[in-house]
Amino acid sequence: MKATTTAALAAMALCGAIPAAARASATDASNGILAVERAPATEKAVEAALSRVGSSYAMGGAGPDAFDCSGLTMWALQRAGIGAPHSSFAEYALGTRVARSDVRRGDLVFFDSFGAGASHVGVATSPTTAVSATNHGVMRHPIFDAYWGGHFIGARRLG
Repeated sequence: MKATTTAALAAMALCGAIPAAARASATDASNGILAVERAPATEKAVEAALSRVGSSYAMGGAGPDAFDCSGLTMWALQRAGIGAPHSSFAEYALGTRVARSDVRRGDLVFFDSFGAGASHVGVATSPTTAVSATNHGVMRHPIFDAYWGGHFIGARRLG
């Protein structure tokens, strides 16, 4: 029975019956225990930021219906239980530096698109895309295309 339960739970994980934020693996089939490895908190921040795509831009906005860039990242990180300041410049001091070639989902990505230094911030949704609050509203965009790539100044990993 225990092995059957483990196999059933593993099958549920593969077909999506267990949330994407959790990855299941049968590590102790002899006990019928299924170990569930949770995704990092930054995954919750990515999902929160993506849930606001289409929201309006507002200078100083911190949600839930309108955001500026650091307001969106602050709001999304709060949903993941991570405190962050409402300033792209201050957020650039958080976490650890990430090489351009090592950007991954959940990293904060920074650009100098609104002045010198870390004047714009977004949340990486993949190694090549991000979500951020631009003056056109909250949107997904490439990180390294001709425009954004030309303004990319760095990335930071939290947690």
